[in-house]
Amino acid sequence: MQLETALKQYYGFNNFRPGQKEIVEDILSGHDVLGMLPTGTGKTLIYQLGAVLLKGRALIVSPLVSLMQDQVDQFKQAGFKRTVALNSFLDHSDKRSVLHHLKDYQFVFVSPEILQNKYVRSALLSIDWSLFVVDEAHCISQWGHEFRPHYLDLAIIKKELGNPVCLALTATATVKVQEDIRNYLEMRDAKVHIHSMNRPNISIFVESFSQIEKKQDRAIDLINDLQGPGILYTNTRKGAEQLVSVLHERGMQDVSYYHGGMEQDERLLVQKQFLNSQLQLIVCTNAFGMGINKPDIRYVIHYHAPANVEGYVQEIGRAGRDMQPSAAILLYHPSDLEVPFHFIEHELPDDNQIDYILSDYEALAEHTLFERLQLAGISETGQRFMEYHLNNAGVLFEKCVPEEKRELLKKILKKKIEERKREKLKSLRMIEKWIMDEGCKRNMLLKYFGEEEIAAMDECCSGCQGELVRFYGKQEKEINTYHEWEDELKRLFRQEV
Repeated sequence: MQLETALKQYYGFNNFRPGQKEIVEDILSGHDVLGMLPTGTGKTLIYQLGAVLLKGRALIVSPLVSLMQDQVDQFKQAGFKRTVALNSFLDHSDKRSVLHHLKDYQFVFVSPEILQNKYVRSALLSIDWSLFVVDEAHCISQWGHEFRPHYLDLAIIKKELGNPVCLALTATATVKVQEDIRNYLEMRDAKVHIHSMNRPNISIFVESFSQIEKKQDRAIDLINDLQGPGILYTNTRKGAEQLVSVLHERGMQDVSYYHGGMEQDERLLVQKQFLNSQLQLIVCTNAFGMGINKPDIRYVIHYHAPANVEGYVQEIGRAGRDMQPSAAILLYHPSDLEVPFHFIEHELPDDNQIDYILSDYEALAEHTLFERLQLAGISETGQRFMEYHLNNAGVLFEKCVPEEKRELLKKILKKKIEERKREKLKSLRMIEKWIMDEGCKRNMLLKYFGEEEIAAMDECCSGCQGELVRFYGKQEKEINTYHEWEDELKRLFRQEV
C-alpha cells in the first residue's frame, strides 16, 4: 500500500508533515530510527501508522501517567480501539485483566518505572512486538532536562523483547543528548532524522521587571487581553494556586491550576476540561503539558524563568499546533532563578543523606537500604536516582552491605551528584544569559541546538521588533458552570464513549 493511500485511509490527510513519511519508510524497512521533530508536528501519527502497516503491536514507553491517559483517549477517538495504558489509573483487578489479555491489544503504553515490575515484564515478554517506541527520548540522557534513570534499562528490555524495530522520538535534544539516546538504546545502524526545533508561527517575547507586583499586574493584563486558550507556567505549586486565586477574585472563572501535588483524578479532570475548551487558561507547573494535543493554544506565558533552555522550548511548543500565529511570553524578575537554584541544590541527596543511607549503624541494621531511602527525607527525584544506582549495584534491598562496598558506593554516588549539579547550574546560567541578551531570541535558541541562524522574519521576537499587538483581542466565549469534580469527570468520560 502506498503511504499516501494509507494516510488518507486512516487519517483523511492528503499529505504528510515534514519528517513523517521518511521515518515511517525507515520503520517499514526494519531500521531503528531517532527522530527529532518540533512539538506539534505529528510524532504520534508516525508510530500509529508504522505499527498498523507492520501488522503488529507497538509498546510505547511514555514518561507521564497523565500523558498516557490522554494518548489512550486520542488513540481510541482516532479509531485505534485496541489501546491501553498500564499505569496507576488501573486498579488491581483491571491491571490483571489487561495483562492476561495483552495479546488482544495493538498499542500498549507503559512508563519506564512500571517495566521494573516483574509481573508486567513477564506478561510483555510473552507476546511478540513489532515496534518499540521511546517517547520523549531525551529523558534517557543524564544531560537531558527530565532525566529518568530507569530509561537507562530500556536497552535490556528491548533485547528481552527480541529487538523489535526501535523508534526514539523527541522534540528537543542537543547533539550530546542525541548521541546518548542512540548509545543507551543500543540502536542498530539507526537512521537519524533531525528537523529544526524552530516554530516560526510562535513569536517569542521576554519582558523584564524590577518589581514583582508589576510583573503580576502585567500577567493579569495579558490574560485579560490575549486571545485564548492559554497556558501560564509558574515554578511552584503554591505559586500556581495563589495566582488562580487572584484571577478568580478578578472575576475570571474559566481558569484552573494544575500541579503534581493534586490527586490524579483531579489532574485528569482539569486536563480534560482544558482539552474540551471548558477552561481557557491553565496555571501550572511543568507537570502539565508534555504531549497535550490541543491545537488551538494561542499563548504560553512563563511567569517565572524556567530552569533550562530545553524545557522552555518544550513548553512554548504547546502553543500554535494548528500552525496559526501564537505567542510565547516570558515575564522575568531576578528572583525567578532562586527557586530552580534551590531545586538543583536539594533535589538529589546531599553527602550527609548518602552517608546515612549507606551507614552501618546498629540502630538501622533492621532496615534495608530501600527502607532507609524512605526515612532519609529525599525528594522523589532523589529517590529515583538512588533506587536506580543502588539496584544496579545489587544492594537496594540488602540490610547488610560490606564496608568496603559501601565506601566505594558513597564515592561514586557523590561524584555523580556533583556532576549533575554542575551541569544543571550550567543550564540555568544559559537560560539567564538568553533572557538578558538583547539579540534575536529565536536565533539564540537555534544556535543552542546546533542549528544555523535564519534571516529576519516578521513577528519574530522581542529582540527584533517586539510588539504583542497582533495577539490582542478576546473572542466571545460561553461561561461554564462547574459541578463537583467527580461528577464532571464522569460526564466528560461519557462524552467520549
